[in-house]
Amino acid sequence: MAPIPTGVYSISRPVEQLITVMDNELPTIAMLLPPTGNPGEQEFTLEELANGNVSLRNVKNMGFLGTEGDLGVNMPVLATGKQCEWALYQASQPFTFHIVVPGGPVDGVELALDNSLLRIYPPRLALRPLDVNNPYQAWRFQFHE
Repeated sequence: MAPIPTGVYSISRPVEQLITVMDNELPTIAMLLPPTGNPGEQEFTLEELANGNVSLRNVKNMGFLGTEGDLGVNMPVLATGKQCEWALYQASQPFTFHIVVPGGPVDGVELALDNSLLRIYPPRLALRPLDVNNPYQAWRFQFHE
């Protein structure tokens, strides 16, 4: 069972940086930006899957937050046309979770949604080794009615 109910959420990091998808064509990059004010760009429908994992679908372009190709460290995270699964691991704060690739280690490490190491603007998202002790790797889910 998913730790939070199905619904529409903004997904953010401290200092109001939200997961953002701006383009309508799929696949497209997922970024981390301050509030844009544009409907749907920073809102995701969380849907619980039968196995207890979740999918995250952008409200604007209907793309699923995920990856394309073989999974690995530093793989870019995109909005794609295929449903991708994520596991949510509760972090230390309420409504805050690590967003993790389910199914165990890949190349010896669990992979989690995190900031890309690319130092470009706008900041991109990528799969990075999970560090459950790092509160800055966790994401806050804010429910939208």
